[in-house]
Parts: sequence; structure tokens; C-alpha cells
Amino acid sequence: MKRLLLPLAAASLFFLTAGATRGEDSLSGDFSKPAEITKRLENPRAGIAKLPADADPALLEPLEQFAAACQFHLASLDVRAKARAERDKAAADKLAWSGLTEPPPHSILLLDEVRETLATLESSRRAGEAQLRIFTSQLEGVRDRLDTHQQSERRAQEDAESATTPEDRAAAERTVESERIASRIAAEEIGRQNIRMDARQAELDMIGSRIDLAQLRLGALQGKTTFTRQDLDGIQVKITRERADAIAALTDSGKARQTPDPLLAWRTEFLDLEKEFWETRFAATTDGANRKAALASLASFKTRVDDWAEIARLRLASGSSAATGMDPDRLREATAQIGIMQRRIGFALTDLKAGHLQLPLLDTITGRLRALWDAELYLAEETEVVDGKKVASYRAVTLGKLARLALILTVGWLLLRFLSHRIKSLLTRKPRIGPDTADLAGKWIFRLGLALLVIYGLNTVRIPFTVFAFLGGALAISVGFGTQTMLKNFISGVILIFERPFKVGDQVEIDGVLGKIRSIGLRASVIDHGNGIDTLIPNSNLLENQVTNWTFTHSLLRQSVLIAVDHDSPTREVAHRLLAVAAEHGLVLDTPEPEVRFEDIGEKALLFRLLYWFDLKRVSRDSLASDLRFMISKSLAEAGITLAGVNPLRVELSPASPSGNPSPSNPDNTNPHTP
Repeated sequence: MKRLLLPLAAASLFFLTAGATRGEDSLSGDFSKPAEITKRLENPRAGIAKLPADADPALLEPLEQFAAACQFHLASLDVRAKARAERDKAAADKLAWSGLTEPPPHSILLLDEVRETLATLESSRRAGEAQLRIFTSQLEGVRDRLDTHQQSERRAQEDAESATTPEDRAAAERTVESERIASRIAAEEIGRQNIRMDARQAELDMIGSRIDLAQLRLGALQGKTTFTRQDLDGIQVKITRERADAIAALTDSGKARQTPDPLLAWRTEFLDLEKEFWETRFAATTDGANRKAALASLASFKTRVDDWAEIARLRLASGSSAATGMDPDRLREATAQIGIMQRRIGFALTDLKAGHLQLPLLDTITGRLRALWDAELYLAEETEVVDGKKVASYRAVTLGKLARLALILTVGWLLLRFLSHRIKSLLTRKPRIGPDTADLAGKWIFRLGLALLVIYGLNTVRIPFTVFAFLGGALAISVGFGTQTMLKNFISGVILIFERPFKVGDQVEIDGVLGKIRSIGLRASVIDHGNGIDTLIPNSNLLENQVTNWTFTHSLLRQSVLIAVDHDSPTREVAHRLLAVAAEHGLVLDTPEPEVRFEDIGEKALLFRLLYWFDLKRVSRDSLASDLRFMISKSLAEAGITLAGVNPLRVELSPASPSGNPSPSNPDNTNPHTP
């Protein structure tokens, strides 16, 4: 029964395909018109429809292959039509391009976009050329297969004609029909391959036009692009946003699984590297002085990114991504991002080496100033205790930090000056606080505030105090010896302030030098000699040496004038005249009363002394003594009394006792107060 079904099936197959094969060569017909292909497709479909449901697969399979070949042929026509339309559009775009619409300088991001597009098109062209070579090889294979089927068909036809039995004839005829269908399928595939090659060539032409257009745009951008701070800020905002999303996703993945997603961890590291790359590139493009260092940094970036690309490629090739918990599709996406970064680094290296970027003058100056501002002068080590352990860190001392510190100190110094003067003015108005105390309080407040200001400034600009360790031990010892005297005077000044043996305005005598204390500072005091000359005396000298304070308790002083007259002068008249002169002068005090003493009878003259009291705050002793001399000389001349001796009018000064009278232990008051 099986032997009877086979001839019948072969006969049905023969008649089903007879319309497509009888009287026609396998390569006859038009393989580029959809109508002809559709007409040929109807025959295998009709044959498949007439076969029983339990038909032999050996009969059904050739018809299905023939129908599939026709369908693929029709689809190839659509692909070719679309490719030709895109080719024509790309050619028209290239012809219509007349240049960039925006004036230069252009953003470096636009330059990178054009170069990225050009690199992608070059890669697509290489892929298209490789695919075209594959199509050509496949076409040759199909043609060889067609020749083989046609030869088999001719041999089977000869076997059928020379067969001696019905069974042999039927078998030969089945072979003839099978080889004829196979030839028909091969002919359809040849037509489809020709159309595919035509479509691929159209795509290559389209890519070529787009490459030409990209090269035109690239040529228009070369030497006219710049990298602005606005571009960098936009990139950093984008990277920061993506990194925050990656960290959030990494945290969520760590909660959902025992180990975090390795691709998300890689993503965060990659974004950090990308941010560092853009900052380095910006610094290199805006500061020509650091281009050599930037080239080295970019070369280091390239090595790291190349290593990542090699790892990703090997994992994809070996299939180890699943073993490490990586999604292959996401790993391919990450590999594509690595490829983009590789090209970006290549673009940056090309720009730096060839000098294609146009640097605006303002950006260049800003970059150089920023580099100078961030120039590191010294690295200071700072030690902190964290969890009971000492952790050392380093902080750089830069020109920018020093400039900020100088600004803080300058503004603070001005404010402290104003504050100290204001406090001094307020204290001066207090009845119980003298001017010297108010002045000293202002100075103390100023110096204390200045010390706090230095500490605040160093902390604000983040300069550790250990920065002063570079002075070294030897220099520190030298500074210690140098400041020994200063510290000694400072402590002496503090003692003078609290013990108050002197105060501003006191008349003092130091080593034979007489003058008025103008100010008492922390290191030295100023003595006014009354002749326009001031002397700075270290405070330690005021404590260690003998100092005479003429106004320690009050400002009343007793001064004497020595008068020498001839031997024949009336002594009582001389005394009366001297007292009258003292009483007549308005600045000589009435209490204690002036006094005249007959000092001595010399060989050449009689010596008289006029003692009188005056207030040093009201009159200068030299001025008062001069007035009295004039008045004494006039009064004695009117009385006919002649002055005698080499120094007839000599003045001697002595301070008053606290009671205004001579001291009991020293009735002549010849020694002033010595603190």
C-alpha cells in the first residue's frame, strides 16, 4: 500500500507545481517585480492547501520552503525601497548643507557630537561592507546549489526516460520534480540575494553621504570650538543626577539581595571616573600651562577605561557574566558606554596634541588665575583621633587660602580698631577711670581680639596650626631667644598696669632724664621731654632701674631760686623784696607760704634762697622760674641792690610731701620720691 501512495503523492506534487515548472526554465520570470513574485507564491500555497492533513513531510517541506523563499523575496523589495529612499535623502541633505548656522566659537560638546556621529557612521560602513561581502559569498553558494539541482534534474530526467519498469520510472520522476522545486527555491534565493545586495549598497551610499556631511561639519568646527564653564557645569549636573540614581538603585538592590548589583557598583565608579575626566579636560583646555600634565592624566584615564573594556569583552565572550550576577544585556549596554568614553578620551587627546580648541581670552585668564589661586605651597599634616586611633591627614596651603586669610585679617583688624577705640571712648567718660586705664583697656581688647581673629581665620580657611612646624627646632629656639626680651617687657608692662607706680601725665626722672609719661604700653612706655623729643623706655627698665616720680601723690612741687647779692646789701630788704615778688606772681601758691632763707655768707656774695610752691598741672616749672628771675632782677634793681657772683639766680626743684610741707625726715626736701 505504501508503494502505491508514493507514486500518487509524487504525481500530485508534479501536477501542483506543473504550472510553475512545466515548459519553463528554473530561472525564467522577473525577480524584481512584486506582482511576478506574488504570482509564483500562489502555486506553493495552492499545493500546500490541496495536500491532506496527514501528508508526508517530505512532500510538504519543499512547498513550504518555496513559499518562504517567495515571502522573503517580497520583504527584500520593501527593504531595498526604504534603503534607496534614505540614500536619496542623505544625498539631498549633503547637497543642501551650506554651513553652520551659529557663529563661532562653538561648544566642544557639539564637536564631540559630530565626531561621535562620524565614528558611528564609519563603524556602520565597515559593518555594511562586511555584510555585503557575506551576501556576495552567499550568492555564490546559492548559484552553486542551483547548478547542482539543475544537473540532478537532468540526470533524473534521463533516468526516467530510460527506465524499464513502472517503479523505476515513478522514482525517477519524483526525483525530477523534487530537484525542479529545489532549483526554483534556489532561483528565488538568488533573486532575493541580489535585491539584498542592492539594498545594502544603497545603505552604504547613504552612509557615505552622511559621512561626507559629518566631515563637512567637522571641518567647519575645527579650530573654532571652546570648552566653557557653562558646558562643564551642565555635564557635572547630569553626572551627579545619574550617580545619585545609581546609588539609590544600588542601595535598593542590596536590600533585595545579599550582595549589591555589581553592574550598579561599576556604574558609580564609572561616573566618578567620567566626572574626573571632564574636569581634567576642562582644566587642560582653559590652562595651556598644564597641558603636559593633562596629557599624562588623560593617558592614564585611557589605560583604565581600556582595561574595563577588555574585562567586559572577555566576560561577554566567555559567558561569565551570568556566573557573576551580571545581566548580559546590561553588560552590553555598559560596554557601549565604555566605548563612548574611549572615543571621548581619544578626542580630548587629539585636541590637546593638535591644538584644535579656540581658547577665549577671558577663559584663558580665568583658568590661569584659578590655577594660581589653587597652587599648593605647602602640605601640612594634621592628626585626628577617630575611634581611639590617630588618623593622619594632609591639608594644602594654597595662595587662595592665604589670600582669604589676609582678607579676613584685614577686615577683622579694621573692626577691632574701631571696637577698641569705641570702648576706650566709653571708658574715658567714666569718672573713676583715667585716660591711661582706658587707653590700656583698648589696647588689651585689640590684642586679645587680634589673637582670636588669627585663630578664627586659620580655622575658616582650613589651615592647621601644624603648618608652623616647618620652622623647625633651631629656628624655634632662635625665635624663643629673640622674644625673651619682648616677653620680659610685656610682663613688666602688666606689673606697671596693676601696681600703678606711674600713670600717664606723671613727671619722672630716669637716669638724669626728666620728662612726662605720655603712654604706658605693654612693651614700652613713652616719655615726653617737653622739647619735641619722645623717648621709648622698655617697661623692664622702669622696674629694674631707679626712677624718680615727681608727681607720685599729687602735682604740687616746691622750687627754689638761689640769689647772690653784694656784701653791702641790706639783708632784710632783700628778703622782703623776694617775698613780695613771690606774692605778686599769680601762679605761686599762697599755701604753703613762700619762704626766704639766708643760705650763706660767701667770700664774694651773700646767698639767699626763695622757696615757693606751684601746681605742675597749671604751669611749667621752667616758665615759672624764668618769670620769677625777671621780677627779682627788676625789684632788686629798683631798690639799688646789686646782684653778685657767677650764678646769682640758680633754680633748684624738690617735690612736696603729701601734706604739702617738708618731710620730717628731710626738712629741706632735697630728695624726691623714688618708687
